Amino acid sequence: MPVPLATHRPLAPTDKPICIVDDDEWVAESLKILLETFGFEVRSYGSGADFLDDCRHRSTACLIIDQHMPGMTGLDVIARLQLEGLRRPTILISGRLDTKTMERAAGLGVTRVVEKPFAVEGLIDLIRTTLMERD
Repeated sequence: MPVPLATHRPLAPTDKPICIVDDDEWVAESLKILLETFGFEVRSYGSGADFLDDCRHRSTACLIIDQHMPGMTGLDVIARLQLEGLRRPTILISGRLDTKTMERAAGLGVTRVVEKPFAVEGLIDLIRTTLMERD
């Protein structure tokens, strides 16, 4: 059950950050500021390659990743993490969802798929729920 938005703080201190991967700088920065406002530690990356190149990608509480990016897609990045033996709560965001993407996301164990545009309140509640399910 989602935690009400009005609580305006993380459900519990996390020792790992939430990572955002989106090639749209405005979306990534807006999400980063929003999540920091709610007390989350956040790292932001402009591409899947940038995220994977940062050795800190191994310590992520939750991954929020765009599907449609130049180079590697969001699902390509998730598949690469699995090859490294890493599984973490993941929210895939996309402006263009299709059956093939949904099926591949389910096969890779993506926690949730969210279509753009999305409601801010819903995303915050989804992140909190995702983090609770992780524990």
